[in-house]
Amino acid sequence: MKKILTLCTLICAFIASVYAQELPKMFAHRGCWSKIVPENSIPAVGRAAQHGYMGIELDVRLTSDGKMVIMHDKWLNRTCRNAADYSKLTEKVAVKEITFKELRENYVLASSNPEYRMQVPTLEEILKECKKHNVVPMLHSKYVESYRLAQKIMGNNWICFTNNIEGMKECRKFSKCLILYAIKESNADHAFELLPQLGGKVGVSSMNREALTRERIAKFRSLGYEVQASIYRSPREAYAVRDGVTMILSDDNLMPDPNNKPAKVVTLDPQTLAQGQTLRIDADRKATDGGCAIEIEFEGTIEIALDKNRLYSLHNNGSHCDRVCMRYINRKGYVMLHGIEESKIKSAKVYFYEF
Repeated sequence: MKKILTLCTLICAFIASVYAQELPKMFAHRGCWSKIVPENSIPAVGRAAQHGYMGIELDVRLTSDGKMVIMHDKWLNRTCRNAADYSKLTEKVAVKEITFKELRENYVLASSNPEYRMQVPTLEEILKECKKHNVVPMLHSKYVESYRLAQKIMGNNWICFTNNIEGMKECRKFSKCLILYAIKESNADHAFELLPQLGGKVGVSSMNREALTRERIAKFRSLGYEVQASIYRSPREAYAVRDGVTMILSDDNLMPDPNNKPAKVVTLDPQTLAQGQTLRIDADRKATDGGCAIEIEFEGTIEIALDKNRLYSLHNNGSHCDRVCMRYINRKGYVMLHGIEESKIKSAKVYFYEF
């Protein structure tokens, strides 16, 4: 039995190492937002398409009179302001405690640019915008009526994303869309029992790296299931790509997209990066809306920095390519490599984008 388990582990590790070379499909968390473009807004849909995201995640809530709107939080306070004078909300305002008319007349989404201080969108409005830009909506919702509306507008080209098992089963009665079961470590193995019951296109998503171990990812993928890393922070999303996830849901991560022509590409020659040595590659100019990415094969341990907060300490034995990426606003991008130990760079390409 021990030999069989060891063999299974080796097979899973091999499968994962093959799958990990593929680029995952990228989804923008609450749309492609910034300090200017509000999260879960109509403009965040078109911006996601512009940046090369396959789709966006949307949070569905109900007003007191049952209107389906797009809002992440239970309360308006973080993302909205008073429509009359753009002042902050001083008391808690819950979505479910106000009517749709009150929501649209009294509040606007917060933005540093007055042009983007717009009304909270309905689910119907944002789904139509997704269809217009060929962006796949991923509904983070427990409401079956939201699934029916998505099916009506998008056909099967949408994603049901929830931990509501009965909701997923109901969804499958009328839709062939992809269904993602939101899991934690405690119920990760239950997915192997549930997903065959749902049938069709199915998969799992988790914010918990312990739930998406390399071995589980390999097993899910061997069964033909999608595997999404959800809001992983640096450097965990880089390891998730290495481990073989098929999808990434992120606030500011992106992957080199062949449809997006880079403003600048720098190819690094094979070289040795000494311990303590730093190598920096800069964009040519400041970008109002930009991004940077590096694809690198190396042996050793290197820290990769895309800004002061995006630090990736990665060890690589030279057997695979690591990809580290981010988008940014109003700055000049850079990629910095720092040798934690003497490391050999076998190949590397750095991309700078202007969207």
